[in-house]
Amino acid sequence: MSCIPNSSQITFNAGEAIGIIAGNRELPLEFVKSAKNLGLRVCALCFENETDKAIEKIADEVCWVKLGQLSKMIDFLKPRVKKAVLIGGINRVKSFKDVSFDVRGALFMAKIRSTKDDVIMRGLANEFKNEGVEILDSTIFARDLLIENEVLTKKKPTKEQLRDIEVGREALRALSAQHIGQLVVVKDGVITAVEAVEGSDEAIRRGGQLGHKGTVIVKCAKAGQDMRFDVPVIGVKTIQIMIEVSALVLACETGRCLITEREKVLELANKNGIVILGCDELKK
Repeated sequence: MSCIPNSSQITFNAGEAIGIIAGNRELPLEFVKSAKNLGLRVCALCFENETDKAIEKIADEVCWVKLGQLSKMIDFLKPRVKKAVLIGGINRVKSFKDVSFDVRGALFMAKIRSTKDDVIMRGLANEFKNEGVEILDSTIFARDLLIENEVLTKKKPTKEQLRDIEVGREALRALSAQHIGQLVVVKDGVITAVEAVEGSDEAIRRGGQLGHKGTVIVKCAKAGQDMRFDVPVIGVKTIQIMIEVSALVLACETGRCLITEREKVLELANKNGIVILGCDELKK
């Protein structure tokens, strides 16, 4: 069988199966399409009330679980794949009521003694590794989706907006060690919202409503971000919400933030006078 190379220097055999632990929004669907285009089989582990049901039409095998059903997750992936990715978000507000721990899931949460995303994700990666399933970098087939260090739109940021971007970056540097979100909203040097448990969409709405027209959105990965999971993502919905609250700038971290449906995103941004740009990464 021929080997399929990729930009992360991990090789796959043609027809080999890869697993995806799929969260919400468009990114899991884009991953599946990319893997299929490379000749791989995709076994998708999906979360009820989170994962887009369109995944059933493109993945080779699909299993639906509730948050907390760790045994069911492992029982599905272990006999099918040796490598998997954990990609897409989980609505933390909804997860408070949708979680349904099985015995192994409850024991796992008791063992890690934390509800921080990074701790949970790293713990899950170790659980899967112990069962023979390696969790890979979530951008393995998505390098072309990473944002470049440049202005992506026709419109460029003003000096005032660049100052607000720097205010946002400094805030995220300070918040990063505390695992408090990956996004802030800024207006005239003042932080109007910090992403919390509600997620980035609602943070943009809240910050935009407080700052009124012309807010600046800054989105960066955490310092020391584990690229196997929770990589920042923007998409069409991000821009739609910015339009809703009259936000004008979206600055994303270069090389560590993904943009889905790029053409649609840029078309919508240009049509509405929104600036999108990549900015240098946070200091480690």
